[in-house]
Amino acid sequence: MIILGTGSYENVKSGNRVSVTGDGGNAWGFFGPSYKKLAPRLVTYLPYAEKYEELVKARSTLSREEYDAQRKKIEDEYILSFYEMRLKDLDVFELLSLFEEKFGEKIILLCHEEIWEFCHRRLIADYIELRTGIYIPEVAVDEEGHVKKLNPIRYKNRLRSLMK
Repeated sequence: MIILGTGSYENVKSGNRVSVTGDGGNAWGFFGPSYKKLAPRLVTYLPYAEKYEELVKARSTLSREEYDAQRKKIEDEYILSFYEMRLKDLDVFELLSLFEEKFGEKIILLCHEEIWEFCHRRLIADYIELRTGIYIPEVAVDEEGHVKKLNPIRYKNRLRSLMK
C-alpha cells in the first residue's frame, strides 16, 4: 500500500507524512517531506478563498439553502480549476510509482484543512480512486502510530462529471 490515507497536520502526529500544500506545511509547523506539484495553484486557491470569505461574512443574511447553494458553486469552481490545473493530465500510476520511489510506502498526504472542510487532499484521493479503484481513507494518527479511519467529505461524483 503506497498511500495509507490523507489527513490534516492537526490530526496526523506520526507516520510517513507528506505535505501536499504549496509551502510544504511550514505555516502549520510541519517541516517534513512534501510534494508541492499537487498543491493548488494560486489561480485556483485565491479566488476560492476570497469568495468563501465573502460568503462566510454574508452567512447571517442568507437562508441555509442559499448559503449551501453558494458554497457549492464556489467549491465547484475550485474543483474545475484544480482538475484542469493538476488532475486532468495526471498519470496516477506514474504518480504512485514516483511516491513509492521518493517517499516509500504507507504515505499519508497532508494539508491543513480539517476533515469537515473543503479540501484538495480529498480531491486527490477521490481522483486516484476513480482512476485506479483504490480507496484512500481520511485518517487520524496519534503519536504512538495508532491509525483511526475517519469519514471524509467525498468528491467522486463531482470529479466524475468533469472527467466525462
